[in-house]
Amino acid sequence: MKQGNEKRRVWRGGLRLVGVLALGACGPAEEPKQEEPVPAARCEKRQTVACAEQGIDRLSLRTVASAGEVREVGTTAGEFHTYVDGRAGGTDAPQSYTYARFTPQGLERLNLDDQAALGSGDWDIALRRFVIRTNGGVSGPSCTTVAQTPEGTTFESVKAVDGAWAFKAEDYYSESCAFTGDAWGLGSPATRLGSFWDYQSCLAMTGHVYVLRLADGRHVKLQVTEYYEPEPQRACNETGKVTQPSGAAQFRVRWTFLP
Repeated sequence: MKQGNEKRRVWRGGLRLVGVLALGACGPAEEPKQEEPVPAARCEKRQTVACAEQGIDRLSLRTVASAGEVREVGTTAGEFHTYVDGRAGGTDAPQSYTYARFTPQGLERLNLDDQAALGSGDWDIALRRFVIRTNGGVSGPSCTTVAQTPEGTTFESVKAVDGAWAFKAEDYYSESCAFTGDAWGLGSPATRLGSFWDYQSCLAMTGHVYVLRLADGRHVKLQVTEYYEPEPQRACNETGKVTQPSGAAQFRVRWTFLP
């Protein structure tokens, strides 16, 4: 592995802090505003990320932060539609995932590289190429979990959390660090949001709706609407073929907080 010792420098430095630092995103809640009550924190400290060494290699976790942009493209009252650049500098992904957290003002980009993120509780979601990870389980030290709503659920129909939903953390590594890849055999990790796309000769959007339980107890409903630029994505969804240039790895994500 190229510069293997250097690749682990940032992660190992962060790991030494595991038992000492409180999880930044899960610390004492600020005094709530009357119109925006802040839920009680659920996480008390960072967790050790299992199989992190394997993840560094298999997921090509970098030490160069992503330059990808995060901006709102269709925000309406109480709802966000966010553009996230997950190109990571090119098809060989020389840069890290684009890391972000959900806020009442929109999705906020964080200046984190992949290996630093293994010791950070600041981020909620990370996007690179066609992979979306969340900060929990084998993916990060926080406790974000994800539930996929039943097939056919529309974004508009999800008004509150259903007690029947199963919220699960990222587990694309087993306890013995055996890797589980995506359903299409492309070598990516089988993440909790991995079913946002279906693959033929291009990435068609499935329309699946997810609910994320964040580290502070808040819930976010989320739907990936585009992976390509809008017109190539429409062509892919309808014909199974994408027009060029496609603008791949430029996500549009629709989301909002649930009460």
